[in-house]
Amino acid sequence: MTERAEKRQHLLSALSCGVVASAPLLLVAVYGSSASLGAAELIEQQSSRLSALIQPVAEGEAEGEAEGEAEGEAEGEAEGEAEGEASAELRDAVARPADYQPYEGEQAALLARGEELFYDNSLSTNGMACATCHMASSGYADTFAQPFPHRVGMALTDFGMTEVHLDEMIQICMVAPMAAEPLAWDSEDLAALVEYMKVEQEKFRER
Repeated sequence: MTERAEKRQHLLSALSCGVVASAPLLLVAVYGSSASLGAAELIEQQSSRLSALIQPVAEGEAEGEAEGEAEGEAEGEAEGEAEGEASAELRDAVARPADYQPYEGEQAALLARGEELFYDNSLSTNGMACATCHMASSGYADTFAQPFPHRVGMALTDFGMTEVHLDEMIQICMVAPMAAEPLAWDSEDLAALVEYMKVEQEKFRER
């Protein structure tokens, strides 16, 4: 029973008790001038009056509850739509674009740059670097040993992606743990991190 229903029930009970208690007084008041009304008739008459007063209150309360439920459903739907839109935007930000063309450069230079970026906490907005979670080839899920693309728990749970490429996983880490914008898809920095993470993957496999 809702709090409103309990209050209404309490009010009805109190009013019912009032009708019974007032019956003898009503009889005294009308005795001699309206003796034709018996106790039962007086109680019935008073009950009818009280019912007429209570019914609009109960109806208004029921309408209010219905409106509240409708508003709650509408708000829930709006929140669900907003969350769905936000999730889609996040997924689009970390998923390879249709016209994806990665940056191409000299591998040794990219590898050196990637190592610098791996320890660079300025990439994030919260002071984290890739190495914060993945120092000395640790902090990776067992799936990291598998060839990309493959299934990654965080990608599926937080972004709705059933499998990811290595560059997509880097973008996910940029957005989620590091609370930053994803890197430009055609940037040297993304290509450099991809090259360095390939080395990290080989180390992880050889543990």
